[in-house]
Amino acid sequence: MSLIKKTVAYLCVVSLLFFGAVSLVTGEEQPSEVSDRFSDDQADRAIEYKINSYTSPEPNNSAAIAPREIPSGFELAGQTDSLELYIGEQMQSFMIKNKHTGYVWSSVPDEKWLKEEKLNEEWGSAVRSPFLLEYFDQNAMLKRGSYRSLGATTESMEPVPGGMKAVYAIESLGIKFSMEVKLENDSLVVRFADQDIVENGSGKLASIQPLPFFGAVRNSEIPGYMFIPDGSGALIRFQATHPRYDQAYEGRVYGMDYAIEYSDLWAVNEQPILMPVFGLTHGVKQNSFLGIIEDGKYSARINAYPSGVNTGFYWVSPKFMLRYPYFQRTSKNMGGFNTFQANRNQEDRQVRYLFQSGQDADYVGMAKAYRSYLNERGAISPKQGSDGNIPLNLEMLGADKEPGIIGNRIVKMTSFDEAEKIVDDLRGRGIDNLSVVFTGWGKGGQNGSNPDKFPVGKELGGEKGLVELKNRLADKGVPLFLYNDYTNAYGSNGNFRPNADGIRTAGNEVLQETYYLWVDQESSSDLTVYFMNPKVASSIAAKDAERFGKMGMDSVAIGKTGRLLLSDHHPQKRLSRKQSAEEYAKLAGALREKLDNVGFYTPNEYLWPYTTQMFEMPMYSSQYMFATDTVPFLQIVLHGSVDYFAPPANYNANPKEYLLRMVEYGAYPSFNVTGEPSWKLKYTLSNYMFTSYYEDWKEEIVSTYERMNEALRQVQDATIEQRNMLDWGVVEVVYSNGVKIIVNYRTKDVQYENRTVPGMDFILAGGE
Repeated sequence: MSLIKKTVAYLCVVSLLFFGAVSLVTGEEQPSEVSDRFSDDQADRAIEYKINSYTSPEPNNSAAIAPREIPSGFELAGQTDSLELYIGEQMQSFMIKNKHTGYVWSSVPDEKWLKEEKLNEEWGSAVRSPFLLEYFDQNAMLKRGSYRSLGATTESMEPVPGGMKAVYAIESLGIKFSMEVKLENDSLVVRFADQDIVENGSGKLASIQPLPFFGAVRNSEIPGYMFIPDGSGALIRFQATHPRYDQAYEGRVYGMDYAIEYSDLWAVNEQPILMPVFGLTHGVKQNSFLGIIEDGKYSARINAYPSGVNTGFYWVSPKFMLRYPYFQRTSKNMGGFNTFQANRNQEDRQVRYLFQSGQDADYVGMAKAYRSYLNERGAISPKQGSDGNIPLNLEMLGADKEPGIIGNRIVKMTSFDEAEKIVDDLRGRGIDNLSVVFTGWGKGGQNGSNPDKFPVGKELGGEKGLVELKNRLADKGVPLFLYNDYTNAYGSNGNFRPNADGIRTAGNEVLQETYYLWVDQESSSDLTVYFMNPKVASSIAAKDAERFGKMGMDSVAIGKTGRLLLSDHHPQKRLSRKQSAEEYAKLAGALREKLDNVGFYTPNEYLWPYTTQMFEMPMYSSQYMFATDTVPFLQIVLHGSVDYFAPPANYNANPKEYLLRMVEYGAYPSFNVTGEPSWKLKYTLSNYMFTSYYEDWKEEIVSTYERMNEALRQVQDATIEQRNMLDWGVVEVVYSNGVKIIVNYRTKDVQYENRTVPGMDFILAGGE
């Protein structure tokens, strides 16, 4: 089953389960207050705002957290204007002191907690170790250990600017590697140089986790939480009592690599991880840090362990993957054996820790720190000049194909003339800032013959009709984005050769998936899809850019390529995930040079420098049981730098609540529309668009847009500086231009600074 169909099938099942079971799931300016604290009145639907798809108010415990003492035996190894680095014996432990506040962060939990925890030998060693390792033994078995449990030694230590570098040796495995710990520009940097890794014995490194228990907290001994970049963002609060958790969080940065990792057909589709970051707080508005994986991020994971999984500690750290296990098939009947990559990923690995204190010591401060970090590196930049109405994204489907008695039949859904009529109708209703993405415009429709897109579908009006549509919309100030995909290829279209140009798995098989109309129905013979080698995709994109330029087209929207990152194990065209990401960056850069606008769907962070608009950005977290809150970390990072749109509102079961979430998250509205009724898509692979007929949606589109424009038009170029939970289901978002948006998800009215915020509504305050 294809990735798309997996997603659709999963969403259908999960939607039914979720909406039937959701009620069972349990700057410097000070935030404003609301009256009428949340009650247990069932009419106010309290339970809906105490689940982890929302954010809970911070508890009223403002007692300062006492800093730890630096024990004897720790030596000062480096310092900056705000930090001091202390290193313990043989570089087995580390402490960071904030010179302004006196607060101390440690790589080893408090000794009192360790005595109370009564850990077994394995975990007792792990919490005191500077790293955790996974390795493959001579039988290809994956094993785990730590500095202490593996009997490692610190072979040598030498000073480096701002800190120290150690070479660790594990004699029993024949493994050596270096770890550098230093202060740099008021941040802590931990680095592993790939050239220093030696593997001369029976062990082959699979992964390294540096400073795994840095800042770890036992139960709720210190108030606070861990931050994980799951979807829009999620928190795991420190709790004294909680359900029993069987699993920790292990998030794959930039998603799963399907070329090497097995994907269960019915696996739960996680929210994407678009940013290589994580964080932890010790006392909200007191002390926090943000970890940024700088090198090695393309093959990294983020591990977050809640209390109760193996230990009573909450701990979060990066995990660098050096090798992956995989199944090597030896016959067509699925015979084979388990093995692992012979050659490790050849790249350095580095994580940087940024520290916050005072009012910035929370997830908002972490997001602002990451925003500054990206600004300094040119990955994003402040947006200016957006003084009109907010944009509205319309995604229009031109055509798709359905199986016929003989071959396939094209199902026309929106012609170019119909597209213009829809735009004119909305403009006549007062929506003058539109962004139109046109999908299924090439031969064969949306699931036709990629990468061979041309000629333009004659059923829609042909190339002449497309160019005329683009020109007429341009005269009205409406950009027309042509949807393109540089990941999937259908058969051998456009001179694409699956064996030569398709991605190979670690077992040297051509990676492919089959698209099904229904789970129990055989697929059409021409619906097998392959995955383009990124270099091949980059070449195709460059040719497309030339042709688009000759046609006068100036805007493209890129689908899967922005979020799906795969390695390629073709013997002659091998690419690591890092190299694939670099090729996609070249692809995006080539398009950006030729075209005015390049939009991406759910783009990973390495593509942000080339992105003029972002479509279908996550508005929720995956809502794992151990996650206590969903937060708009992603939106705080991006707002004021780029226009980002929420997923289409057509398919949300609670449109009023979804509107409020878009307003709160500063995300612009998006709708999927067609000129023909949706039932015509029943036998196409676009059948997930079960409610797209424009005539059914035009009133809802206008009313949604008018309400959102009322709130967001004043803050288009502003950054989010504060987000204050005033009560359960009541949130205040403060922007850099002084505008405050107060959103009330509750059915009951609340009072805010002598003003009424109606139930399920919002108001604006502040500003000019």
